[in-house]
Amino acid sequence: MHAAPENPTPHTPDLVERDEALAALGLLLDKSASGRGRIALVHAPLGGGKSKLLHDFLETVDPAEGLVLSATASCPERALPFGVLSQLFQTSQVPQRVRDDMDALFSTMPAREEAVGPATAGLPAEAMTTLRKIVLALVDLAENRRLVIGIDNLHEVDAPSLRYLASILPRLRNVSSLVVMTDDTGRRATSDRLRTDLLRQPNLHRIDLGLLTRAGVRRLLTQHLGAAEAARLTAGFAEVSGGNPLVLQHLLSDHRAGLGDDPRAYSRALLNCLFHGEPDLLVVLRALAVLGHDAPPQRLALLAGLDVAAVEGALHALNSAGLVNGTAFRHPTAAADVLDDMPAADHAALRRRAAELLHAESAPAVAVAEQLVAVGHTGPPWAGDVLLEAARDSLSAHRPRRAADYLELAERTGGDDSSRAAVRARLGRLKWQLQPPSAVHSLAPLFEDVSAGRTGTHELLDLLWALSWHGEPDRVHDLLRQAEARWHELDDEDLTALHSVRTWLACAYPAYPGGTPRPPVPAAPYRAPGHQLDPWSTAAALAEDLIRGDATRLAARADAVLHTARPDHHSLWNGEAALLALLCLVYTDSFETATGWCDHLLDEASTRNTPTWSAVFTAVRAETALRAGDLNAASAAARQALDLLQADAWGVALGLPLGTLVLANVRMGRLDQAADLLAEPFPEAMLRSRYGLHYLYARGHYRLATGQARSALADFLQCGKLTRRWALRGTGPVPWRTSAAEAWLKLGKQDQAGLLARDELSRLSPDSHRARGLALRVLAAAAGTAERPRLLEEAVDVIKECDDKFELARTLSDLSQAHKAAGDHGSARRAARRAWPIARASGAETLCREVAPGPPAPVEPADRPARKAPKGGAPAAVATPATPAAAVAALTTRERHVATLAGRGYTNQEIAAQLLITHSTVEQHLTRVFRKLNVKRRQDLP
Repeated sequence: MHAAPENPTPHTPDLVERDEALAALGLLLDKSASGRGRIALVHAPLGGGKSKLLHDFLETVDPAEGLVLSATASCPERALPFGVLSQLFQTSQVPQRVRDDMDALFSTMPAREEAVGPATAGLPAEAMTTLRKIVLALVDLAENRRLVIGIDNLHEVDAPSLRYLASILPRLRNVSSLVVMTDDTGRRATSDRLRTDLLRQPNLHRIDLGLLTRAGVRRLLTQHLGAAEAARLTAGFAEVSGGNPLVLQHLLSDHRAGLGDDPRAYSRALLNCLFHGEPDLLVVLRALAVLGHDAPPQRLALLAGLDVAAVEGALHALNSAGLVNGTAFRHPTAAADVLDDMPAADHAALRRRAAELLHAESAPAVAVAEQLVAVGHTGPPWAGDVLLEAARDSLSAHRPRRAADYLELAERTGGDDSSRAAVRARLGRLKWQLQPPSAVHSLAPLFEDVSAGRTGTHELLDLLWALSWHGEPDRVHDLLRQAEARWHELDDEDLTALHSVRTWLACAYPAYPGGTPRPPVPAAPYRAPGHQLDPWSTAAALAEDLIRGDATRLAARADAVLHTARPDHHSLWNGEAALLALLCLVYTDSFETATGWCDHLLDEASTRNTPTWSAVFTAVRAETALRAGDLNAASAAARQALDLLQADAWGVALGLPLGTLVLANVRMGRLDQAADLLAEPFPEAMLRSRYGLHYLYARGHYRLATGQARSALADFLQCGKLTRRWALRGTGPVPWRTSAAEAWLKLGKQDQAGLLARDELSRLSPDSHRARGLALRVLAAAAGTAERPRLLEEAVDVIKECDDKFELARTLSDLSQAHKAAGDHGSARRAARRAWPIARASGAETLCREVAPGPPAPVEPADRPARKAPKGGAPAAVATPATPAAAVAALTTRERHVATLAGRGYTNQEIAAQLLITHSTVEQHLTRVFRKLNVKRRQDLP
């Protein structure tokens, strides 16, 4: 019975870097023709290609000159007495009579096998008789041609066959024969003593096969994939395979099958080698997969149930074969693949033993927790404490996802109700930062914990914030009332915290019908110098300043808060304080400061691996870019924010990125895209929240742009209704009065528009440049023709202070139209020239088209007489307004555009920028224009 071949993969690689070994075997075969027997032992590590080499060599033997007898030993057949020896005669090349005799001989030998001694010397007479029969049969077969015997996997040969081979080989020394055996480097044989006797032959030659070099790997890949592909893959294949031919074979097979550079081929090759190897190798490898590459041999030995020497020997064999690098797998997925190959029950048991072993050694909590989490093991009484400690350590290392895994298991480890509630609260906080949709499902049990009094004030405050984010102000109000009803049980700090939340809630849901009148922020308790306010108190103070509309105080407080406030894993209010501070900077036109803090907080969110905060701060970054007039950047950042977090995870805060993206699309003229965004569903509570202001404001401008002035007015007035209880001295989150005035203008109600614009101006502080500029622009539109240019020029000066490119371009465009209406065409052209590049830089394509020059109007003959000739000379040969229409018709389209702009006073550089051509091209066009129209200077072009 033949064992399965070592390399079952269909695509067998050609022999590479084995030329010297093949040549040595060929030389030994030639020398055996002289009647002197030779023995060759081919040594190679696991998967080193020794079987392939033996097979290919035996294929080279000419049947007319040599008789090939072969046998393959395997681990499953070790228990079959004489299994290998009998294989040698199981070939059609052996005469039938000899096959029958040997079969009869071997069938009776197992009963007498015990009579054979442990060594070749001193065999009993009966065993010697059997030995002579076998040797005579081999000698007879070698009478007319050389005898070539190949035995694969010497280390797996059964003990009886090995004993007889040790006696047979010396007796073939004077026979024309070659015996080739393969052996694994570092492998333990069936009997080291017998193998020593076997290999103590004077005519034995050792051939060592090493691992493939990088050059060998490249040569192999070139044979199968071509030079170009081999150059690309060599480094990676050499690294993953370690030069092991069997691993390379699997990698190559996967690549040729269209699986790309799939690393699972390494895992399959690794397991393939070990299933053909010593059982200890697989046991050690599984222990290594569980404990990791930094596990010392002593720990591996304890987990594997072996002695240290056996573990060290196994590691040596694995490294000799290139299957591992030290104690590390050559690809990070291999450890999981090795464990996935185990039966589930065995894997779980191994993990449990590893956890208990590590805990007994006082290993780091994370190392123990990894073993517990891998199989959901919660049995040990110490598991809960270890998991909580591991969660804390993971958060310190900015690994919140792993911390969440530990907390989920810790919740199931038992403990009292209060302990489990505390774990649930921590887990809910983490889930919100990682994946808010999953956090929604944890709100119900958290609500029950708080209602039942199983948690403290800290957990209550975080739950209030999470409920508010997900649009449940009614439940927030209920919890606040329940907590305040127990005021006699609360200390001063708890009462202050509850009052702070009420103040903050009045800002988060400005028109919440179930709320109470907005309370003032209570006086903060005395704190030592350098002691920071609690994050909820900080958020409440920012909310109060925003409601009051003191822009100067608000910007200063927001900047100060951002020097200390950071999202962390201890309280959701830390992130809220940072978010609200950022928005306050945006609302007060502190764009540069807001951008700097956004970038800083985004870096921190990335370091802490909290995708929710990354999305939120990206949304603020988008709103900042929008108000600075950079529409392309605003659109890209808003889209990125929405991609980072799915819509149902945003809660009511969806209004921020969605409103930004809608308004950016409207201003860029992409009304279809804006309509698609507005058709998307959103939480109803959003329109009652502060974030709903951003959405309503954007939707109102979409409706203005699409001719729905009344609907737009309703949206803007709804913004005002939301904030009717705010004692605003500024504009609040959005300048709704100015936009409502624009809607009134579209409806032909200049008086109402003027009243709203003046009301807005009366509320603004001197440093509210952007809001003041917007109000002045609308006020100018409602004013008379004579007053309009002055108001718009003032608006331009004010808006330049806040660096809003879009609003500056729009105001300059209005100024151009106002000058034109007043008959000042030169000033109109200059204003338009200033507006166009600014509009282009902002990304406002529609506005660009409005201020860009159109095609020149047809030239009509003038009524005035022709110009007189200069004194002392002939009449000037220049074109006049009576230039024949035929000359103008001779201009190309591009020449007409260049001529029109030049006639309006634009410089060559400005013409080049507007028409996206070079300066020299403008000069060439003008030269042809002057020649065709018969003019010599720009002033004559109009």
